[in-house]
Amino acid sequence: MAFASLYMIVFLLLMMIGSVVFARYAQERQENDVIRLYRLAALDRRRNETRSVIRALQEVDDNPETLRILNQALKADLVRIQKLDPGRADIEQEIRQAGAAPAAENKGEKPAGEARGARSDKRTSLSNERDVQRVRQQIVEAMAIIRRLYQANQVRAEQLESTARHLGTLSVVVAVNSAIHMAELALSDSQFGKVPALLRMAEGYLANGPIQGREKAEKLEQIRKLRESLEQARNAGGMRFATE
Repeated sequence: MAFASLYMIVFLLLMMIGSVVFARYAQERQENDVIRLYRLAALDRRRNETRSVIRALQEVDDNPETLRILNQALKADLVRIQKLDPGRADIEQEIRQAGAAPAAENKGEKPAGEARGARSDKRTSLSNERDVQRVRQQIVEAMAIIRRLYQANQVRAEQLESTARHLGTLSVVVAVNSAIHMAELALSDSQFGKVPALLRMAEGYLANGPIQGREKAEKLEQIRKLRESLEQARNAGGMRFATE
């Protein structure tokens, strides 16, 4: 009888210990799952932000080094996502695309001289202020991504410096070309009141910005000709009004 009671006590103790161990194991597993899901959500969010930055830059720029570094960051996040969630079939294809994008960019032939400049001006000449602000903010985000890679020793100091210089210039180019382009559109639509402010905006960016030399002189000449066209359009409008 005493032996049976002792057996029962030992059995109950073992059951209690087993329950505690199992509960602890289940809790740790649940905590790990929560951490894994949190990390996946953070990586997915960062992946979407990086893809958005890459798309925005491709609209206005074709610098292979900048796009290569950004795709490098995207690929690294995709690999982390794949390790945390191996069952996601879409990730493998995205990893291949991110790895191939810089190579495809490098293979493309670059137009030379004036043709390249004209193409760049066209791509960086946006039609409204909202698009200008969106693209310039994405350029800031691109710089933040590259700086993060530098802090993680995945980008060299000279790469950080060259891309920072390029992106800073690109941001000003977008602002200047877009202001000039919007002034041209306003002039063609006879919205003469908008033109002076847009031209002053372009001049302000040119005054102390990174655009120098021949390119700066060409932009200032564009602005001068637009002012002349504005004055002529206003005079023509006044003459029509007088004859009526």
